[in-house]
Amino acid sequence: MTSSHHCKQGTCSPTLRTLTLGLVCLIATGCGDDSSAGNSNHADGAVVTDGAVATDGTVAADGSPGVDAGQSTQYDCTNWHPDWLLCEDFEQGNGDFTAWFAQSDFLSANGESDRGRIDLSNAQVRTGSWSMHYPAAASSGYQGSGLDWRACDGAQAVNCSQRSFETLYFRSWIRFAPDHRYVHHFLNIGGSQPDDYWYHGTAGCLPSGELSMGTTVDFRTNTHESFFYTYTPDMSCDTNCGNYADVAAICADCASKGLPTCDQQQQCCWGNHYEAAPPVAFPVDQWFCFEMTMSANTPGQHDGVMAYWVDDVLAHEETGMMWRTVPELALNRVRLQHYITESDAQAHSNRVWFDDVVVSTSRIGCD
Repeated sequence: MTSSHHCKQGTCSPTLRTLTLGLVCLIATGCGDDSSAGNSNHADGAVVTDGAVATDGTVAADGSPGVDAGQSTQYDCTNWHPDWLLCEDFEQGNGDFTAWFAQSDFLSANGESDRGRIDLSNAQVRTGSWSMHYPAAASSGYQGSGLDWRACDGAQAVNCSQRSFETLYFRSWIRFAPDHRYVHHFLNIGGSQPDDYWYHGTAGCLPSGELSMGTTVDFRTNTHESFFYTYTPDMSCDTNCGNYADVAAICADCASKGLPTCDQQQQCCWGNHYEAAPPVAFPVDQWFCFEMTMSANTPGQHDGVMAYWVDDVLAHEETGMMWRTVPELALNRVRLQHYITESDAQAHSNRVWFDDVVVSTSRIGCD
């Protein structure tokens, strides 16, 4: 059974799991010590990190997970690693999505009431009896779905004050249906300022480096060749987009969000692509382990990092990234999304299953 400390509407006391792991953390890892190396959790939820993926020893030179040689503990959703912030195996609720969601630490779901978009499934599972399924049913317009998690400071609740981290890791086991073709946007790590819960959509707009930051791993139609899709204050924009877009409308939308895009020049800013050479394709019709990470840059400097692994093999890493200009902007959100609109689905059900999802402040790995 999954251990949960979820409380969307009210307040909840710390669970035995939280207390126990906190004690283990203090005794076994000294994670309350500011002088400890690498990523470590403090009692107040803050994170000590140097912003790099590999400097804490969690990634070997070949990109494999750098698990301590003497480590033998098997961590799962009944026995959380001290660095884990979320563990979800979708076993609670006994297949009833509404019951599961009521106790889950995920705070929002696209199409929450539509079982043709999001549901628990026992047709394909990686472990246990249930997985998360986005059916993209014809009756639901072939639309995708998504689940959002926030690092709340206290009980999990919509519009919570958030804890923020310099580095986050996000792992999920994934299975695409054999006829899967397409996704518009896939898995994402992001963040905002602690008192700014609601997501800032940035499509078409140059980020300011103060309101939000994030990166998404996407993939190409049919080939499933993967790449990073991300917005940065110094990104490349299309300054000749008047032949396909309403530039004035885009500029007005950016201005309404407090973004300075069109004060600088008329432009259309779409996420820049970063990809491996040669490209790394995701497997289809089989379970595979996917993990991604994002480390925020020192404000105004180009030292941020993003990377992802497929079945514990480093697929792609980018260093020298600059997402933020102020220290208050940090990481506090992940999106288990498979975003597809009715118009771009082209009457095809791009079905996907997810299982054994973890968010952590250190490398997770597949086992």
